[in-house]
Amino acid sequence: MDLLHISAGTYQRGFSVTHPSMFVPVNDYYLEKEKVTEQVVVLGGGLAGCEIALHLSREGKEVQLVEMRTELAPDANIRHRPILLKEIETSKIRVHTGYKGLRVTEEGVVCADANGEEQLVPGTTVICALGQQARRKDVEELIDSAPYVAQIGDCVSASTITAAIYQGYHAALDI
Repeated sequence: MDLLHISAGTYQRGFSVTHPSMFVPVNDYYLEKEKVTEQVVVLGGGLAGCEIALHLSREGKEVQLVEMRTELAPDANIRHRPILLKEIETSKIRVHTGYKGLRVTEEGVVCADANGEEQLVPGTTVICALGQQARRKDVEELIDSAPYVAQIGDCVSASTITAAIYQGYHAALDI
């Protein structure tokens, strides 16, 4: 083999789970929908967290959205983000920015606020939307498999489909 293009993708970042019956990874939402109760805490206010929070709110769920940064979905598309934020603002979602999730209890998620004080965000289901992590271990196992190796997309760092297409296009041009 003279050439190898690696696009191994990502895996979802996790969270220490002490109550698995109330925990649903955002990527598995449609597979584990039956676990979602009426009171939901969404951990992670990136694009996926904001979108699942809106979806659940529209289904009539009581939703609390927890984000450790000071703003929601900062990496969202420049055209999409203002509309997304307006939808969240006009919904019944309770937003907690500057909160870092510490642990899940039977009552909800214990978070540290901006002052480092613990606050309970109540909920009986926790949706984990803490982002994606590049599959670097998989890439490292393959990196010496060919004289020319190109790393494409999320296996480099978690990003957007646009970035992956761009990288794939330029890797193909280099052949």
